[in-house]
Amino acid sequence: MAQYSNKDQFWTDESGVQIPYNRTTPIERKKEKSAFALVKKAQKVNEFLQEIKNAVTEATEEILNAEREANNVKLDGKGNFTWYSFDRSIKIQVDVQEAIKFDDIKIASAKEKLMDLIRNNIQGDDFIISLVEDAFQTSRGKLDAKKILSLRKHSSRIKNQQIKKGWDEAMNLIDESISRPKSKSYHKIWVKNQFGQYEAIELNFSAL
Repeated sequence: MAQYSNKDQFWTDESGVQIPYNRTTPIERKKEKSAFALVKKAQKVNEFLQEIKNAVTEATEEILNAEREANNVKLDGKGNFTWYSFDRSIKIQVDVQEAIKFDDIKIASAKEKLMDLIRNNIQGDDFIISLVEDAFQTSRGKLDAKKILSLRKHSSRIKNQQIKKGWDEAMNLIDESISRPKSKSYHKIWVKNQFGQYEAIELNFSAL
């Protein structure tokens, strides 16, 4: 990432072609100057946000360690934790979200197998129809992992052994399709206003 100015005889464009400075337009020169000024400010803000995120993480870990020692508990740190200042005017919240992704081919195979069960005119296990249809509904083109994983708990409700066999095969495909990318943590700091309600200090850490 090279910044060009009127001191540079040539400016190199995105395709690697060198353009003489006198052939650049006033608008291109203004864009060049403004873009780099904005990037520098954004990078400083990004660094500062990262410092705050690290500070929240460190403080929360210290609180957890103190609770572990005082109460002889494990608190493995994989959950969501909220803690407060003495008068509860400040609330610190750390949410850990473990993402779940599905292998497209295996989850499509599981869906097809389950839909076949529905098409076979299920008798006595009609509840399966609504469960499957609801579980595989998408929102903005994405599957709801919680709904799909919740299908596994209904295996014991299926009385028809032939249907149960197909159901269990589909559940195995779902299990095989699962991958768990690195979890993300979200940090929030809240301050109680004059009406006794918590207002969040807007800090977008999710992309860090």
